[in-house]
This record gives sequence, structure tokens and C-alpha cells, in this order.
Amino acid sequence: MQPLDTLALEDAAWRDFLLRLSQHLAALWPAMQARLGERQQSFVELAAQQALQRGVRQASSVARFANLYFVWGPGFHDKPGFEWALGILAAPAERDWLVLHQLVRRSILELTRLPGALVEPQALLAADTRLLDDFGGLGRHGAMCLRQAAVPPPRVACDLEAAELRVLEDAAFMHYGLPAGAALLDAKTGAKTGAQAAAQAGAQAGAQAAAWPRLAQPTPAPLRVDAARALPARVHVLSHAAGQGPQARLQVRLRSHAVCNGDVHPALAFSGPHGRWSWAGHETKAVSWHLSARQQPLPAPGPGALLAEETAPEIQRLNMAVCGLRDEGDVLGEQQTQVWVWPAEQWWLSLSRQAPVLRSWLPVRPQDGPARLGLATRCQVERNGQRADSQRLQQGFDDGLDEAVAVALRGLAQRWCQSPGLTQPAFEASLGLLVGHVQATWGWQPASSGLDAAPWMRVLTAWDLDACQADLTFSGLLSLAGTQTQISLRCLGTAALRQTLRRDGADPAYAASQMPNVLNAPDVAGALAPAHLRWAYPFVASLQALANDHGALLQQAGPVQGALIGEAGLRPCTSGSSGWEWFAVLKLQAITLPLSLTDPLLGQVSRSLELLPEQELLNWALN
Repeated sequence: MQPLDTLALEDAAWRDFLLRLSQHLAALWPAMQARLGERQQSFVELAAQQALQRGVRQASSVARFANLYFVWGPGFHDKPGFEWALGILAAPAERDWLVLHQLVRRSILELTRLPGALVEPQALLAADTRLLDDFGGLGRHGAMCLRQAAVPPPRVACDLEAAELRVLEDAAFMHYGLPAGAALLDAKTGAKTGAQAAAQAGAQAGAQAAAWPRLAQPTPAPLRVDAARALPARVHVLSHAAGQGPQARLQVRLRSHAVCNGDVHPALAFSGPHGRWSWAGHETKAVSWHLSARQQPLPAPGPGALLAEETAPEIQRLNMAVCGLRDEGDVLGEQQTQVWVWPAEQWWLSLSRQAPVLRSWLPVRPQDGPARLGLATRCQVERNGQRADSQRLQQGFDDGLDEAVAVALRGLAQRWCQSPGLTQPAFEASLGLLVGHVQATWGWQPASSGLDAAPWMRVLTAWDLDACQADLTFSGLLSLAGTQTQISLRCLGTAALRQTLRRDGADPAYAASQMPNVLNAPDVAGALAPAHLRWAYPFVASLQALANDHGALLQQAGPVQGALIGEAGLRPCTSGSSGWEWFAVLKLQAITLPLSLTDPLLGQVSRSLELLPEQELLNWALN
């Protein structure tokens, strides 16, 4: 709310403006002054009031509106035959400068057409020009005392008729598709469809599997802008960073509706990390330049360690400048938008890991270090059809995951030896995490609807993988309360993923109509969520009593309590990135065996024996 003194100043400034306006109009139209006489000031104030009611608040625009009352008469815009005036006045209130410009231009045209007009068109133009000269620097109603901008408002029509943005097809962008002859796994049954057997055979070759073919990405449709379709707030283009591949070239074409000064307008400017590039006048008819995406840091474990990482765009600004004034019709005016340049990298990964072999993990000697499982990870990573260094990725599995599994098995063997009453312990096990074959491709794809829509992350993965293969057998001689019993404790289980997971279309409904039984998720999370597997493998005990002199008998009184639990596969990255990381977590619940001891003298006694304590075996992530 304005202070009272400010309101008083504004009111005084407005009354002074109306008084000076009345004097100017009297000088411009002496015949009208003779007719109005003392009513001259009231006539001007009525015109100003009518202008304010229609959203015309700029002082110079109010002056021009009042001038038209002297030409056409009071309230002319509401009279028959002046429907054109009502149409112009229906424009938004913030365009009062455009409204008055078009009212004046149309009035001049109507006077030219009107036979026997009392006012010559040249007289209206001269009067309007004089009013602009005298009142063009004033402010708006309610803000007359504020300093005004030094740039005068435009007087000559200057606007864009249309603009077009398109990506020129001089840089080929490719993505990976399924191998020729390969089909997909049925999302409902997991069964192979079509020639899926051939695809699986290729996957079993690991890093030697035939690379998926590279297919041309569609070029987005051009974006056209006119008075009915303004430039969107964002424009999206795919390109490569400098030195990492071909760069997209954006072309902007401007077509002028009218030009005030061919050396100044229309003006085009493109700003970003490169600085500011600008063009003006005839140069803007067709301008093109290369777009550079932002350099994206690779994850610490190297290329391929993160899947479907939603990398960030380079944000730049495009501005199309004109006066934004037309003699008639809707104005397009100055247009500006952000140009988001997304990384066009397309990744392909082939990962193959052998299943572990069964081996004995006892005896455990203090000098023993971590025991290698003997697994071999083979991987191949490509970016845009070029081999990427996958050594660190391979080491992440061989020296990270497999060594952690070996340490976990060695620890289980040691704890088994420490079980109460156990002698002659033995432990045989094969334990493999993330073994099998995976092939995947991912990368940004342009929206089919055009440059005004954001790209989407395409993910296509073929899984023939076991998140866990476990075969653990603990055995030994259990001596308890005078009894001796051969005990065997076994855990056996497999967590398998045999499916094609994909986000391979911006329109999931369309993709489902083409492949009704194939999972095609609407987002990346939906596509990769099934690649996160959990399991809980129970233990089964087997007891064989040995003869003793006391006749006591030890028997199992119920199922073994506890299980080998874990989860592995892909999960959202936990190190701050947006990608999906490989991980494995394995825990052992306390293994407790319910027992029943039958003694000829003491009768039957029930007890529970903890064979292995609860423990975390491993917690590994490739990030």
C-alpha cells in the first residue's frame, strides 16, 4: 500500500497530465475546441477514464486514446460500425502500447476508406506523432513520479512472422538394438519367444558375444513458432561433448512480419559456456551452430559400472529480439528459451561370470589369506560403438565381490569349527553372487513429439543371471550329554533372473500393443526394479546317532531356525549419482537346531543348540 503523500503526489501528477493533454488537444483540433468550449476538460477526462477502464494505463497511450475521441467522437468503440475497435481493445491489458498503435493505424485506414471524412488521415497521423513526442516519456497511471526507462517505446511496426528451430541431419546419432534374429523373454512366463534361444547362446559367449547392432536415432521434428504458438520455455537437443563424437547442429530461421531497422532487428543471441554469439538483420534468416554437451565424469569403477545414469544437460539461452509491434493482428514479440543440450552417449555392456565350483574350506590355518574362488569375469563395454576400458569394472567383480565371498566362506568355516561340542568339522561350499550373463544398453533418446519435449532414458537389458547360487554343507561329529551324533547341515538355493527388461518407448501403451507379453516399463525404475532380487534359503539338518554305552539318544525336535538371506543385482546408486549400481548383501541368521535328548534314567529333555551365530557375511557395491 502506497503512503498517503505518495498517493497525493501521484494524483497531482495525473491531474497535471490531463490538464496539459487538454491544452495539447485544443491546439491540435481547434474546431473541436470551438464546439466543446468549457466542456473541453471534462471531455478529455471522460476519455481518460474510459481508457483506464479498458486497461490502458500508459500516459502516452491514454493521450492517443483521447485523441481518437476527437476524431471519432466519445465512446466510438461501442457504436455500430466500429466492431474493429472492440476487437483491438480486447487484447490483454499489458499490451496497451500495441492496442493504441493498432487503433491509430486502423483509424487512418478507415479514414482513407471513408468518403467525405471530416478528418484527413494525414491530420490524425500528425496529431498522433505530436502527442508521442510530447508525452512519450511519461509513466503509467499510479506511477507517474517514477523515473522512466531511457529507451523510447517503438513507433514503427517490427515483429516476427514466424521462427523455425530444427536439428540439421549432418551428424548421425545411433543407439543399440537387439541382435538380429533375437526375440524377447515373455514377461509373464519367462519362456523364450521366437529365436530367443539364439540370443541366449550368443550371451553365453560373454564378452565375445556379437555386439548389438547400432541403429539410427530418429531426427526430432522441427519446432515452428508463430503468433499462435509461442516458443516453449525449454528446447531439448542431444549432442556430444567436445572431442567425444559428432555434435548436433541447431538451425534457427526467422521470417520477419515487419522491420523497424534492418541493421538492428530481428536480433538473435545464443549464450552459454562459450560466451555470447549474436546476429542481426538479414543474418537471422538462417543461422546454424554446433551444440556441445556437458562433459560427464565417469564413475570411479570405470565405464559400465553404473547403468542408466541420467546425466545432466548443458543449459544455454536463445533470445529472439524484435520491437514486438504490428499494425494489425496478434503480435509474436520477443521470444526466449533455454536450450538444454543432453549427452547423446549410448552405452552397451556385456557381462559374463562363471558359476563357482564346490570345494572344501577346511582346514583353516592362521597364515591363510583370502582364498580366491577361481571365477573369471569377462566384460565388454562400448560407448557409441567404440570400446571402453573395462579393466576396472572387471576388477570390481573379481577383486571386490569374489574376494568378499571368499572371505565370507573362510569366516563361516572358522565359525563352524567353533560350534559347541563339534569335532571333526568339515565345510564344503560353492557360493556365487551375480553369476551368469547380462547384456544391456542405455542412453538418452529424443522425444518423438519434437524439440519441445524432454528426452527419455532408454534401457534395454537381457538377463540370464543368478543373483545367488548357494550350496553350503556343514558336517561333523556332535558330542552332547554323553551322546555322539553325526550332523550335516545344508543350505541350497538359487535366485534366478531370466527375463528381458526394457524401457524402449516413450509411449508404453504403443509398445505394449506391439509386444503384449514383453515387459516395457514407463520409467527407468520400473524397468530395472526386477533386477533387484532377494532371497532367504533355509537350512536342513540331518542327524545320525552313534551307539554309546549309556543308551542316550539325541534327535532333531523340529526344523532348523535361521536362514541364509541376501539381496543382489541393481539398485539406485548410493554414492550420489542417478545411475543404478551393482551390489550384493549377504547375511546369516542365527542357525539354531531344536534337539530332543532321551536318556534311560533322566527321561526326555528338550533343548536348543545354536550352531552358527548371526552375522553379516558381506556388503559390496560397485560405486
